[in-house]
Amino acid sequence: MTSKNVDDLSAWESQVNALLDSELDEASTEALKLAASEDHELARAIIEAYQLQRSMDSISIEQAPASLKRKLRYIPRNNRHSQAPRRWVMTTAVASIALLTISLVLMQPRQPSQADVEQARQDLAVAFDYINRIGNMTGDRIHSVLASQLRNGVTGNISKHFPFTEQSLKEKNT
Repeated sequence: MTSKNVDDLSAWESQVNALLDSELDEASTEALKLAASEDHELARAIIEAYQLQRSMDSISIEQAPASLKRKLRYIPRNNRHSQAPRRWVMTTAVASIALLTISLVLMQPRQPSQADVEQARQDLAVAFDYINRIGNMTGDRIHSVLASQLRNGVTGNISKHFPFTEQSLKEKNT
């Protein structure tokens, strides 16, 4: 068969299939018959297609053996375990998409209302006042501890608080 005949057959293929399925109108059927009478390869392809269709129609449906039916019924039960990871993947994917959507919605910038701004100012004033009070209390505590320690150093023996002075006195005495 030459390449020209192969090209011709492939061009006629859809019409041959439509002829076998009884979907061609009379004009197209006559055109196909006329082309087949001039092209022996096309005629042979149509005959082979009819023979193949008759052979396929003559094939009867065989009943599957009972053992095969049992095995086929067992497949869905056996595949349930392999479906579980897929469900987790799908559940995780859906949850991730939902979380991403919610995050994007919440991250959208919005203008605060005037009441929100005023409330924030009041909250800041309270926080700064609290920080100021804590700072004053801490300063007073540091002052009192340092004052008592310095008072002990001045009124008590200085050498107790400064070991180098005690050692220098020992050196002078020797």
